[in-house]
Parts: sequence; structure tokens; C-alpha cells
Amino acid sequence: MMPGGAAVNRSKVRSTIVVGTDFSRPARRALGKALSLARDGEAGLTVLHVIHVPDLEELAMLAGVTATLLRERLVKERRERLAELVTEVQADGEENVPVETVLAWGHPYEVILKRASDLSASLIVLGTAGPSADMERALFGSTAEKVLRSATCPVLCVPGE
Repeated sequence: MMPGGAAVNRSKVRSTIVVGTDFSRPARRALGKALSLARDGEAGLTVLHVIHVPDLEELAMLAGVTATLLRERLVKERRERLAELVTEVQADGEENVPVETVLAWGHPYEVILKRASDLSASLIVLGTAGPSADMERALFGSTAEKVLRSATCPVLCVPGE
């Protein structure tokens, strides 16, 4: 009780873990790890997939469709893949973790950092290509590396193998 008889609400605020996915094997492993951590830490999970198509207009023209139609197809296909991915991983016994799925457009590292900041995330979890990846890309060009350099919360990188 506070002075004057007012009660203090000490309800636990659930922390959030943000996990980025590109549907690769390392990203699937990262999601499994993130779900386990969320369960153990009583956290919520935001599973984020970012669509990055810098030349959407040109790609649509080559495919013989409008950019709007291509955008709609990409959203539908990626939303379905995201739902399937979460369902698969939750089938492994992690169904008690509250999961939000988010589909966004942009540069993956920028969107991941923004979403983590907006949610005041306690952790970002990403898959990495591991030691077999091209050294230059692994050191200087990967989404995980860019997130590691700029994140304001801890980042866990989960190797694919």
C-alpha cells in the first residue's frame, strides 16, 4: 500500500522477443529458439517477415502483371508461409507462447530495428548463415550483422547448422 491507502498494481508486464524470418533453415532454427526462450521467460513473441523487392515495378513488368497485383500476390503468399511456419514450430510444444505475426515492406534490418524499438523488445533473435557463408557477406552485408551493430537491446544470432 502506498501512503494514503492507495494500492500499487504490481502486475507483471510481459516482455517481447522479436524474431526475424526469411523462411530459411537458420531462420526456422532461430524461431524455435525464440519460442523456447519466450516460454521460459514468460515473454510474448513477434515473428516478423520483411518483403524487400526494390524493383517491384520492373519485376511486375517482366512477369506481365501490374505492380499492384504482384504486391498482392507477394503479401498473400508470404502471409500464408508465415502462418504455416508459426503453426509448425508451435506444434513442437510451444503453443502457450503468445505469438504475433507481422508482415512488412522495406529493408529487413531497418524494419527489424524499428519494430524492436517500437515494442521495447527485450531481445531480437535472428538466424545466421553460419561459417559456410561467403566471408564478405557474413562479415559486412548480412541483415544479422547490421542489426547487431545498431540494436538497442540484446541480439541472439542462431546458426543454421
